Amino acid sequence: MLKQPRSLLQNAFAKTLFGLIFVYLLGHLAPHLTASSSSIVSNLNFQTLAYAAEDDEEEEYEEEEEDDEDGEEESAEEEDLSYLTDIGPAAEHEFAEFSFLGFSNRKFTWFAAQLHILFASFILGCPMFVVIMEVMGARRTQGVRKAIILSNVFLAILIGVVIGITGEVIVGIHHGVLYGLWACAFGALIVSFLNYFHRLMNIRASALIGAAFGTLISAGLTPVEHYEVSGIMLAVINGAVGGLISNGIMFARSDFKFERLAHEITKVIGICYSFTALTGGLFLFVMLVAYKDFITYLIASFPTLFMVAYPTLFILETVVMYIYVYSWDPLNKANKKGRHIVTGIILNVLGLTLLVALDGPATFMQTPTKPLADLLTISEWDKISNMAWMPLNYHRLVGNGTFGGYMVCIIGAYMYLWSNKNEEREYYDWVGYIGNIIGVAIMIPLPAMGYIFVREIYQYDATIGMYIMSDRESMFMLVQGLLVGTMFSASNIYMWVSMKRIENAQRFFPAMKFGFVLIIISAAIWFTPRRFFATMLPEPGMNPDMVLPDNLAFLALMISKNTAAFCLVTVTFINYIFYTIATKTGKVHYGKVNPLGPYVLIFLGFSDIWLMSWMGTIRELSRMNWHIYKVFKDVTPEKFAPTLAESGFFVTTIVWTFFILMTAIIWIGIKYPKTKATKPAQEAAPQMAE
Repeated sequence: MLKQPRSLLQNAFAKTLFGLIFVYLLGHLAPHLTASSSSIVSNLNFQTLAYAAEDDEEEEYEEEEEDDEDGEEESAEEEDLSYLTDIGPAAEHEFAEFSFLGFSNRKFTWFAAQLHILFASFILGCPMFVVIMEVMGARRTQGVRKAIILSNVFLAILIGVVIGITGEVIVGIHHGVLYGLWACAFGALIVSFLNYFHRLMNIRASALIGAAFGTLISAGLTPVEHYEVSGIMLAVINGAVGGLISNGIMFARSDFKFERLAHEITKVIGICYSFTALTGGLFLFVMLVAYKDFITYLIASFPTLFMVAYPTLFILETVVMYIYVYSWDPLNKANKKGRHIVTGIILNVLGLTLLVALDGPATFMQTPTKPLADLLTISEWDKISNMAWMPLNYHRLVGNGTFGGYMVCIIGAYMYLWSNKNEEREYYDWVGYIGNIIGVAIMIPLPAMGYIFVREIYQYDATIGMYIMSDRESMFMLVQGLLVGTMFSASNIYMWVSMKRIENAQRFFPAMKFGFVLIIISAAIWFTPRRFFATMLPEPGMNPDMVLPDNLAFLALMISKNTAAFCLVTVTFINYIFYTIATKTGKVHYGKVNPLGPYVLIFLGFSDIWLMSWMGTIRELSRMNWHIYKVFKDVTPEKFAPTLAESGFFVTTIVWTFFILMTAIIWIGIKYPKTKATKPAQEAAPQMAE
């Protein structure tokens, strides 16, 4: 049990001890911090108040008065920063409220942060499959085949992690992530290496060798006391998947459409990177002005990350990104396509590393490492590796991939609607098809990633989980369920209208019609709440009768929600298989898609943008009136949770802003250069795949 912080502060010995800790921190952190009158060093004296506990209100009020009197007698010049935590006169502190262009300090920060995250998600999500598209479009020269070995391992790591997480959640496999990661990666590496020298292995042999070597290596690298059948089976599956991927990509025929798709998306990524930096700078500037005390504390808590690791990774990623964008044509003409592919893989590794690093402070704000009394003594790494860190990494990895796929859908739909030539409409119809394939494939395991994240939140502190699922944010989750159900429904609708342009695809229609009925029922169950007021119990002004009848209460139980989610994912997966089989066995008449198709793709992309912004809002508001949960108190006038209507309106404003900016970027990056291109340049374009 933690002692009451107030009694410690009243004790002279404790004051002396805190003073010594402060001197120690000041001496060890000062070399890493800027030395100016308004620098972080000048505000480090509130590091000693790094944790807080709930006090009795009456006792706290009396102690606050005593502390005020003692503080006046001891020193009138010493700045009182106790309002920053729950150890002090937080209620009486007058916070200077800022206003930017009519927005309050929180709303302007909210706006800048959301725009930054959306642009960052695009430049992190798209490159993950842009490199694979480039590989599929390149001729299998010796240099390209060497680069394919590395690209296969990179893709296998992503797929192995996703399959491993899913197995760990659904089946309960211990260390399922590690089994999936090692087995798929080494299965892909071994098969790619063998295929590089001789084309001797067919698909079955590749799967067998990948499964064998992947299982043996993963079993040796996974730290378990005894092996379980489920873990070995997961390793076998992932090893086989790695072998199949490597065989398929290594011997795939080059198709210039993939090269063109990758190059066009890269042009958009280059422009979006600038907007990412601009919105990130705006966000930091607003935080320094409106939340100076908090941002000072956060940076002081992660000095190595914010002052060494982050700048280094950001600079390296920027350099590599511009090399990747502007070396495309020169390296193609020099017949060094393999080097460009390797550059793209390095770009992805740096981007994912940066994402994982910044998720540390983000999750520390929500689930700071326990016990809170040790925050002054634990290492920076212990603060980063908190309970929600890896679950958020998984969720953002899959979420960014889904986001990137649906942004390709928007690009394909826009360019399809803007094109007048039949060959252009055929190509961009195919782009929309590829984007939907990527988006749906990565979206299928996304609910499992969200489940892992929420499960860790509940294990850390059930109060946060209840606040999200059953209290003030329950209606927020209702909107989230509505959006997810809508996205799954729209994805299946696009597959339906797309299959009508495929010969002999009618044989799948009866099963798909039945699947649509299941999707509608499942989506309705998913977003059906137990009660229609956003609290555990009705408060004044709420209608207590807005509760599901007892005979329908089972619809709000987790078993019903999980069953509905499983049904949504399963039906979508089956339709996805039907769609893939139809495109492989029947002729696809690209350019003749149902007129509804492009608009469904735009709607899917917009819905995904809205969902990402909404989920970010839910996660941030779940800290309640804390900047850092139970550590750093929010004493601003807007510490309360906004209403559903206010949040929805503001999130929609952010999403429309991003959507309009992306529309302009797509026009500038793809459409406008095409209208200015000369005929010789268009004739020379196919040589880029050499």
